[in-house]
Amino acid sequence: MKYKVIQKETFLVHGLWVQLTTSQSDNFKIITKHWQYFNHQLKINQIEFQNNWLKFAITKKINNEYFYLTAIPYTIDIKGFKKEEILGGNFISFEHIGALNLIKFTLLNIYKKFLPNSSFKLDNNRKLIHFEQYDYRFKWNKPNSIIEIYLPLL
Repeated sequence: MKYKVIQKETFLVHGLWVQLTTSQSDNFKIITKHWQYFNHQLKINQIEFQNNWLKFAITKKINNEYFYLTAIPYTIDIKGFKKEEILGGNFISFEHIGALNLIKFTLLNIYKKFLPNSSFKLDNNRKLIHFEQYDYRFKWNKPNSIIEIYLPLL
C-alpha cells in the first residue's frame, strides 16, 4: 500500500457535525445523507467553488462516541456551521482511488492490514481518528476518483 509521511500545519475548517454509530452500514447511510445536507447548505449560503476547491470529512472520537464533520476551509462564518481547528503535526497519507462506496475497503486495509504490520504508531487516545481531503480529483463514483486520507502519527 502506497503512503506518504508528511508534516501538516494547523488549519481551520468550517462545517457540520453528525454523530455516527458502531455499525458500518448505518454509518454509510448517515454519512451519505449528511453530505447531501452539507452540500445543500453550501448552495443555500451561496458558497461557490473554483477549480482549486477543497472539502474535508473529519472523523473524531470523543468520550467513546464517533462524530463526522463535513467541512470546507474556514474563510468566512456560515450560518449554522461550526469552526474546528485541525492540529498540525506528522501524518501518514494514503490515497483512495475508485468509487466512493469502496472507501470502506481502503480504510479497512489501512487499519487492519497496513498499520499492524508497520512501524507507524498512532495515539490510541487521540480525538482525531483521521480526515479525508477531497479536491478536484474527486469524481464521485468514477474509477479514477481520488480521495486523500490522513492519519495523525504519534
